Amino acid sequence: MNIYPRLFDELKPHWKLLCGSVGFSIVMAAMEMVPAALTRPLIDDAIYGKNWPLLKLLGAALLVALVFRTIAHFARMVFTGRLAHRVLYQVRTKLYEHLQSLSLSFYQNKRTGQIMSRVTNDVAVLEQFIVEGIRESLVNVLRVVIIAAILFHTNPQLALLTLIPTVPLIWLTRMFQKRIGTAYRQMRRRLADMNSILSDTIGGIRVVQIFGQEEFEAQKFRAKGQEFADAGIATQFMQALYFPSVALAFGVGQVIVWLYGGREVLQGRLSPGALVMFSGYVSQFYAPVQTLANSANLFANTSASAERIYEILDTQPDISSVEQPHSMPEMEGQIELENVSFGYDSGENSIEGLNLNVEAGQMIGLVGPSGSGKSTLVSLITRFYDVKEGAVKIDGHDVREVDLKDLRANISVVPQEAYLFHGTIRDNIAYGRPDASFEDVMNAAHGANAHDFIMRLSDAYDTHVGERGAKLSGGERQRISIARAILDDPKILILDEATSAVDTESEVAIQTALDRLMLGRTTLAIAHRLSTVKNADKLVVMEQGKIVEEGTHDELIALEDGLYKRLVEMQTKLGSEEEV
Repeated sequence: MNIYPRLFDELKPHWKLLCGSVGFSIVMAAMEMVPAALTRPLIDDAIYGKNWPLLKLLGAALLVALVFRTIAHFARMVFTGRLAHRVLYQVRTKLYEHLQSLSLSFYQNKRTGQIMSRVTNDVAVLEQFIVEGIRESLVNVLRVVIIAAILFHTNPQLALLTLIPTVPLIWLTRMFQKRIGTAYRQMRRRLADMNSILSDTIGGIRVVQIFGQEEFEAQKFRAKGQEFADAGIATQFMQALYFPSVALAFGVGQVIVWLYGGREVLQGRLSPGALVMFSGYVSQFYAPVQTLANSANLFANTSASAERIYEILDTQPDISSVEQPHSMPEMEGQIELENVSFGYDSGENSIEGLNLNVEAGQMIGLVGPSGSGKSTLVSLITRFYDVKEGAVKIDGHDVREVDLKDLRANISVVPQEAYLFHGTIRDNIAYGRPDASFEDVMNAAHGANAHDFIMRLSDAYDTHVGERGAKLSGGERQRISIARAILDDPKILILDEATSAVDTESEVAIQTALDRLMLGRTTLAIAHRLSTVKNADKLVVMEQGKIVEEGTHDELIALEDGLYKRLVEMQTKLGSEEEV
């Protein structure tokens, strides 16, 4: 995978900064050549010739070159710094925004830490590539060409001898670049594994501590850390073989210059000043050649990181709007499933030949054993997944042909575990409508029976909820989630066991808030606690991905040996035993 054309595409919008960086680098490189160029006249003409005015003139020329080099160095750093950080911002933002568009199936196959590693660590590698790789490579190639021309002009035979060490160096560099690239990819994978464990452990620190698994998690982290260390040691070993070999090759070149050039001086065919100048240019020649050789390390590292970045950017979302979607800014909320079948990548269909009709404004209770397909059904309505067969329709329109933003703008979900973002209570309630007024936020909180407990907090609506709402209780988080749905004002409401994870007192407050929220909306409520959907307009009983019963509570209770009736009897018996 040749990623460099794509990396250069990232630079195109910032071509002015790139030109400035390269331009001032060329000026700086040119000023660095001035001292070596003046060495011969300084020694042969000014010092040996005892020419004081010439010595002062050449000294002034050296000082001017130093000042210009300093100015060029400053300007180069400014231009390069701006270029690097703007490109990094561009790539990181593009990567983050693309991640937002990817379907749930992508995240099911990736760990959070691995994704974070690509957004942070892999993108950061590009900074070094821009600061050192692009600029230095271009400038050093220019240095090598100019200095080589000067050397051959000064003494062709000596110049040819100094190039002898570069022949094995080219072969060595190619071998090194091939192997170090594999090593860097290995290191990136190991680092992503470490980040994944870190993300899992911090996110589930309560579970880790309550079960006393600190040492178990530490062992997992140490194992992955050791793998990363081993990969790093192998990489360093290759570098330890390569870089000293490069230095040795260039050292041999310098020895050749002094031996052959010294003989030329002794035989009168070369002046001492010319030899010192030649030696200076050889040092300046080997320096950029060595830098170019060292760039093999940087380019291999960049390639490994860029491949991981573009792997994500090249991933297309499974779920997206068609080219000319049907716009539905306003919905009635009528839902119809026609002969729907769906299965995850892992195997058999979890829903098979399902038909269901929900009238606008109806409240439907979805009940059934775990794994019967209830959550999958609502995921198809929200179009987190697409059906394999059949169709899901809203107001008569296939959801695959409806604009995805319009579809989801009219649907709200109150999940079993409310997810709150780091920020204030007000921010979380207004998440779906960031432009909502404070009065609207407060009215939504009133509707969710949340206002009273919010006002008892230290900063009321400006109270920070902590990571994932850690500073609030489960019931409080759930009421914030309901307030968020109230403010969103959806046409279709999905309740995914919204009261199953809270205590009885909180359940009463939450259920009252939900009753208000459901008024005038099409509602699908998944419930294991059957008492919460007893008054639904229709109960849909699912088993093994199929609808086995439909009707009101009284109608289903009247069925002999019906699944719903058995579930109610089991819960009633369990409740009686708990009371005892």
